[in-house]
Formats: sequence, C-alpha cells, structure tokens
Amino acid sequence: MKRLLRSDIAAAWILVAAVGVALIWANGSWSHSYGAVWLHPTRIGGPAFDGFTSVRDWVNGGLMAVFFLVVGLEIGSERRQGDLADVRAAVVPLAGALGGMAGAGLVYAAVAHGGPGSPGWGIPMATDIAFALGALALLGRRVPSGLRVFILTLAVADDIGSVLVMAVFYSSRTRPLPLLAAAALVAALVLVRRRLRAPSAVVVVVVGGVVLWVLLAAGGVEPALAGVVAGLLVPGKAIAGGPDPAERLERQVAPWSAFVVLPLFALANAGITFHADMLAGPGAAAVFWGVGLARVAGKLGGITLACLVVVGLGFGRLPVGVRWRHLAGGAAVAGIGFTVPLLIAELAFVHQPHLVAAAELGLFAGSAAAFVVGAAILFWTGAEGGAGSPGSDGDALGGPEQPSIPW
Repeated sequence: MKRLLRSDIAAAWILVAAVGVALIWANGSWSHSYGAVWLHPTRIGGPAFDGFTSVRDWVNGGLMAVFFLVVGLEIGSERRQGDLADVRAAVVPLAGALGGMAGAGLVYAAVAHGGPGSPGWGIPMATDIAFALGALALLGRRVPSGLRVFILTLAVADDIGSVLVMAVFYSSRTRPLPLLAAAALVAALVLVRRRLRAPSAVVVVVVGGVVLWVLLAAGGVEPALAGVVAGLLVPGKAIAGGPDPAERLERQVAPWSAFVVLPLFALANAGITFHADMLAGPGAAAVFWGVGLARVAGKLGGITLACLVVVGLGFGRLPVGVRWRHLAGGAAVAGIGFTVPLLIAELAFVHQPHLVAAAELGLFAGSAAAFVVGAAILFWTGAEGGAGSPGSDGDALGGPEQPSIPW
C-alpha cells in the first residue's frame, strides 16, 4: 500500500479512469445528473467567496490548493538541491512558459481574427498541471526526471501568467485591496520563515497559506495558487539530523492529493458533453480550430522556440538528462489544459454559449492531440536511448562541453 500511494503511475491511471468516468457520465443516459452534481449552486462564506457558485468551483479553487501545495513543496525541493538549484536551469522553464503563452495566443488570434470568437485569444494559454504531469507519468521511463521538473515549473509559471491575463483582460471581479493584503502577507511570511525554527515555521507558513487563500479568493484571483506559495515557503533544512520538514509534509499530503483531490478534479472538469451541432453557430468553427491548433502548434512551437533562444544566448541550460527532443515532447504535452481555459472561455463569451461549447470541444480535441504528439516524440526519443542518458547536460546547447544542438 505504501508503494502504491507513492506511485506516480498508479495515480496517473486513476486520473485517466476518472476522466473516462466523467466523459461517460456526462454523455450517457444519466447525463443530467452530472450537471446536477458538479454545477449544484453552493454559496458559503459571504461576498469574499462570490466566485464560488458551484460544487465544481469549490473543487477547483478549494481542494486543488492541496495539489498546488504539493507542487510548491516539490519545486522548493528542486530549488534547494535539484535541477532548479542552478539559476540557468530555472530560467529555461520560465522562458518556455512565456513562449508557450505567446505562441498559443498568436495561433488562436491568427485563426479567429476578425470573427465573433476573436476575444478568446487568452483561452488556450494555460496548461493543466495535474493532467500534464499525469500524462508524463503514463509514459514512465521514457520521461527523464529533469523533464518532469521542467514541465512542473513551466506549468506553474504559465498558470500564474494565465490567471493574470484573466484578471487583467477578462475579469471584472478583481479587487485591489485584498490583493495588496495578500502581497503584504507573503512578504511577512518570508521574513517570519527566516526567523523561526523549522517546526514553528511550518505551522506559521501553513496557517498563513490558508489566510492567503482567503485573500486571493476575496481579490478575485485563483485562490488555489496560495498552495504553491505556501509550499515554496515551507523550510527544507533538517533538524538535528531529523527528517526534512518540507519532505515530511510532502509525504503526508501527496497521497491525499494524488488519490482524492485529483480524481475529484478530473470528475468535476472532464465531463464535456458532445452533441451534433456544437460547431453550428457563427464563429464556432473558428473557435474550435483556433483553440485546437493553439494547444498543439502554438504550445509546442512557442515553448521550444523560447527555450532555444534563452539557451542559445547563454542565459540558460537544459536540465541534466534532458535533450531537445525530450523538451519538444514535453512542450507538446504542455498543450493539455481544461480548467483555467474554460474559465476564460466563459468570461470571453458571456452571452455566446455556442462559442463556449466550441471552445470546450477545441480544448478536448487539442489536449488529446497534444498528448498523442508529445507521446510520439518521447517514444521516438526513448527508442534511441536518449531518455536516461547520463551527462546530457554537456550535450545541451550552451552546455560546458558542446555548443551544438543534439536533437
């Protein structure tokens, strides 16, 4: 049972099963019950939580904070003693996130330009961290560990970037005072963390993360991101030879995230209802093709090009064991995304439900195609023995020994 609870592959297959159940549930003879469960009106906590109007909202904005806490803990661990400890390695996924957002937005804008769907340029930008990591886990040993950290960091960065795009260009709910208070709280947590001993610091950071969640919710920004901040701030130094506090917290929380939170997340969000006239309305076809192509070509091209530029200029380097073909496969997998894109679609097309439905179909088709393309690239790369090749840091562009690009 312990091995099962620590298995990324087991968690990934459970996530896949939850997606399958959601699709069958939403399209079967009992499809009415899917909306009745996940879209059931739920209002708790007064005006600070007026963005939480359904059970699905509480899953995405509430329970998913637990998953983001685990993500933050893992990134913090890598920043202290893993691939991200080198600033040049940490820069590359951040550049990739910007490139992927720009590439996806530009591809969509080129396809939907001038039509009713043109305001939806922000829809295909975000990557779903949970589904992308699940996809990589399904590919097993063909995915070097450095690529998983790369996609993890990239997905967090472009999730934050997409939330900012949503807040600035699409949302009318953003409130500056709670967001200023949230920024002040983060600064205070950083200072307190440095002054307290590890056991007390962990408690303060976790409690502070809960308060930060409330402030972000009140400010109209995706509150689950508070989990990332809390995870990054949990101290990682061992106490008198004891266990690492951050590692211990991750071991305690990760099984709940993988086997409870993520399946519920998949059930609540993957249930897209298909019907024959989804592309019948004006502009619907352009939205579908724009979103679908942006998820595949925009993400793959934008991420890869941005990373090539940053590494080629000497500002960054690829993670150890990751070659350019690995990165291209991971960039394709980063095209998987549903939740934040659907939120943006609903805001961009408030009075055009047929365009929201077309965006849903485009996200589903584009995400499926992105996984197929990414898996094909990674299988091809693994077949040539590159997946776990040691010392490929020197093989990467800009590495210490080799200035060429070994695809």
